[in-house]
Amino acid sequence: MKYLPLDTAGVNRVGYQQQVKEANIKHIFDLVRSGRCKSRAELVRMMKLSATSVSVLVEELAARRLISETGPAHTTLPGRRPISLTLNSNERQIAVVTLKRDGVRYALLNLACEVVESHFFPLEAAGLPKDDAGDAYAALIEDVLSKARRFNRKKALAVGICFPGVYMQNGGNFSNISALGVNFSEASMVRLRDALRLPVYLFNATKGLAYAEKKRLDAINPDDPETLDMIFVEIHDRISSALISRGSIYTGPYNASGEVGHMTLQFGGRPCACGNRGCLERYVNQSAILEDARAACEQAGLEPPATLEELGRRYPDETALNDAVMNSARMLASGLYSVLVSSGLRNVVLGGGIEFLGEPFLKELRRELKKRDVLICDLKLNYAQAGPDAECVGLAQYFLDKIYTITT
Repeated sequence: MKYLPLDTAGVNRVGYQQQVKEANIKHIFDLVRSGRCKSRAELVRMMKLSATSVSVLVEELAARRLISETGPAHTTLPGRRPISLTLNSNERQIAVVTLKRDGVRYALLNLACEVVESHFFPLEAAGLPKDDAGDAYAALIEDVLSKARRFNRKKALAVGICFPGVYMQNGGNFSNISALGVNFSEASMVRLRDALRLPVYLFNATKGLAYAEKKRLDAINPDDPETLDMIFVEIHDRISSALISRGSIYTGPYNASGEVGHMTLQFGGRPCACGNRGCLERYVNQSAILEDARAACEQAGLEPPATLEELGRRYPDETALNDAVMNSARMLASGLYSVLVSSGLRNVVLGGGIEFLGEPFLKELRRELKKRDVLICDLKLNYAQAGPDAECVGLAQYFLDKIYTITT
């Protein structure tokens, strides 16, 4: 992850009093945005500030058109009904562009992190320069935003870029070797920020999926402490993952934590783009699972499945396919076990399309992991349910929760 603000000189020049004010006003904004507080009285009780202090901050948020007072709020308490506070969802925007192998996915989100506009724009990735494709992507992103009907630069808080790779802090570049086959430099993204005159926030796509899933679980049960810690594993044409610790995404000092796909599954095994051999993602990804299933069909004289979705429909009823899929589940379980033991996490969510394999695949994973129950008891293992555009939603949610400031 990398945030490129417009005012880089003034970022660290905020005084203590301003920091306190920002923390309080942002807290009020977050409480209203989440729906946890719908009146000034509720904010006073929740924040333990004086009614006067809360009123001053609420009025500033209203002056900035971030919230509105819309009439009497519903309450069970006696006395005069308090005035309801609501989020002005459409007063601000976050534009998010997700880099794909064959193009970019654009989504425009409001303050409620609802997608109000989305399009896919194709790109001929084969023509991109391998060493630094950043300027080519930047030109495409500028073009996308210029064509977007509902994007309003004056309302935009930032432009987010979801990318399937790692920010290499030492080299100042974003590596996408295994996913897109290209890299792009931080310098090219700075040029994009200056051209757009908007902050740019770069975010790993898997981490966006993970955070969207965490927020979905929070909405179901806001007081469940287990959503504070989670490992999200995305299985598609490779394996990528994200660790959520104490409610925030853990990246580590070099932005490379949680790369489950590059754990060694077989010493001296298949070569990987990362430079290692025998990485988990070389044996368990959607293409590898399909290849193993097709090989099993060839031996059994069966028609091979064309897609993972077809495989998911067929394998429970066809022995050859079932054996191949269950073997993939056991290999994935071996990799997950190492992560669970080393991280201490017990809440695992799988996404990226592997959901097509359904409950039997998940059941076999649970069965394999429970064989090792001594070190990983109380395991939770489920599929993601955050829905389409989840990586864009997750980026916007994380930006508003952790990065966005109101007065500084």
